[in-house]
Amino acid sequence: MALLLAALLVAADQISKAWVVAALPEGSREVSIGLGFHIVHIRNNGAAFGMLRNLHLQLGPLTIDGTFLLGILSAVVALVIAVYLLRSGRHLSIVTRVALALVLAGATGNMIDRFRLHYVVDFIHFHVRGFDFAVFNVADASIVVGAGLLLLASVLASGVGETTTSRRRAPSHPHSDRSVVAVTDFPDLPPLRPDRREDAAGGTGAESARGD
Repeated sequence: MALLLAALLVAADQISKAWVVAALPEGSREVSIGLGFHIVHIRNNGAAFGMLRNLHLQLGPLTIDGTFLLGILSAVVALVIAVYLLRSGRHLSIVTRVALALVLAGATGNMIDRFRLHYVVDFIHFHVRGFDFAVFNVADASIVVGAGLLLLASVLASGVGETTTSRRRAPSHPHSDRSVVAVTDFPDLPPLRPDRREDAAGGTGAESARGD
């Protein structure tokens, strides 16, 4: 189920990017769709929201740019999450599975762009009044939402674990599982004496036996 959700999100990411590339020339004027959201076509050579755009790694005579390096990183992350879901997905909570599916979809969607185009297509721009958010895409949004859900799942799991531990450590009454309280439980009490009526009845019986 989680892998199916990830596949659907990757398809939505790639279809939306293809539509933007076909409908809007790069650098054209953005189109408002309401509520502060706008559609624009830009090419991003960095990570999510344009971060690490100018990253370069020198390995001897080879120079690896940030786009290829981030593509490798995205592939590793996607592979690890996919294997983890296949092996342990049935033991995870629904929130955790959905969160991992979102992160998997985001990493895969941007990885496809980096290896196929050598850049990532970003097209969603949110800005209202003085607030201007970085341009992003469906894959970026999936990663952010998935990371937030993972944090939520971690908080919920820790809360349940603390509650279970406190219940296990709660002291029980020493006599809660005993229906009868023994005299030995109260060593300071004086010894019980036989009832006087029982003594008198016993004495009378003995005298009658002797008389007979």
